[in-house]
Amino acid sequence: GFDGVELVANEVYRRPRVEEYLRALSRIAPIRVIHAPFVVDGGSGEKINSLLRSVELAQRLGISKVVFHPPRRFPPEVKYLRWFRGIKDFSQVGQGVALSLEVMPAFPLGGIKVNLFSANTREGLASFAEERNLSITMDTTHTGTWGWDLVETFCMLNQNGLVNHIHFSDFAPWKEHLWPGKGCLELRSFVDFLKRAGYRESISLEVHPRELPEDDLEKIKAFEEIISWVRGKDHG
Repeated sequence: GFDGVELVANEVYRRPRVEEYLRALSRIAPIRVIHAPFVVDGGSGEKINSLLRSVELAQRLGISKVVFHPPRRFPPEVKYLRWFRGIKDFSQVGQGVALSLEVMPAFPLGGIKVNLFSANTREGLASFAEERNLSITMDTTHTGTWGWDLVETFCMLNQNGLVNHIHFSDFAPWKEHLWPGKGCLELRSFVDFLKRAGYRESISLEVHPRELPEDDLEKIKAFEEIISWVRGKDHG
């Protein structure tokens, strides 16, 4: 089965006795990665607070990675953007937890692709991450929205081992987070490349809930097929 789960902390971080709650969840499925809340107001200080709270929870629970989104430029997340640009060394924020900045999608507008996020070109993201002691989460669907080749993008982002997490799903214009194999991305060749390249960091299956079969047994079967595909015979 899976080695664990990536916890999206959108509402969880506000819960009373949240640490106790997450420890109970971890006994069912180990939490390997926390995804900091993104459905919060970035114009106020709440996106900053929720990210810092996610880091604190990761530290307390022994979770090594926190994934987070860069600030929006349009509409501007003013306080979050100012804070984001002001941090010179994110390892001081993480204090032992690796902060991993996610590649974000293009926004289609009148036949063109618009970049709504700060530090969200391949060159800009790699440069910003290296300068500020960040890791990178490569999202395959988001990469697909730009029309970028998966292998080329990984190589550009990972020149100095910056990619420490991958969000894995398929894409078809403009449908994001499809079940692998239902879109147009070259996911099989990408997985083969990752194996040849010796990638040993984490991969999360990140698909929209509508992509899952309704029947629980069918869900299990689908998950088993994905695990077999990604791990392959050389992974046991």
